[in-house]
Amino acid sequence: MMSKTYEAIYEDGHLEWLGEQPGTGRHRLLVTVVEKSPPKRSPQEVHRMFEATRGAWGRGKTLDDIDAEIDLMRAEWDRDEHGQ
Repeated sequence: MMSKTYEAIYEDGHLEWLGEQPGTGRHRLLVTVVEKSPPKRSPQEVHRMFEATRGAWGRGKTLDDIDAEIDLMRAEWDRDEHGQ
């Protein structure tokens, strides 16, 4: 199954296309609704999320240290993906 993405606004049962439109005829659609803003989280939920991830990158690391680790992981994934 080949798919192509189109952007539209759905209102009152009608689509208002915001750019390119699918051609005429009958089309099977998979619809994803994009929310205007992310869901609001209570301070308690945010605190629980931070507590759950505390120490995930180790202690005493700077953002530069973490970025360097991520870059190294990406390089390893790229090598694995290309069989090197």
